[in-house]
Amino acid sequence: MVAIRALKKASFHRLPQCIVECSINPDTTLAVEVTGPDGHQFAIANINRRCYHGEAGVAKLAREILEEMVLSRQNSHLT
Repeated sequence: MVAIRALKKASFHRLPQCIVECSINPDTTLAVEVTGPDGHQFAIANINRRCYHGEAGVAKLAREILEEMVLSRQNSHLT
C-alpha cells in the first residue's frame, strides 16, 4: 500500500513548485491535495491505496495525479 511519506517524496520530485498534503481517511483510502505556486488547489479523495504497491506503485500514483491535474486544468480553461 502507498505510504504517505513515499508519495510526498515522489510528488516533490514531479511537482517541486507545489505543496502536497496527504492524509489517510477512516476507511483507509488516501486523500491528496496539491496547491500550486499560483494558489490553485487540486484534490483527489478516496484513492484505493491497495492498488499501488512499492516504489513502482508510488511512481504510478504520482504520475496519475499529475495527469489528472493537467486534464483538470485543460478542462477548466475550456469553460
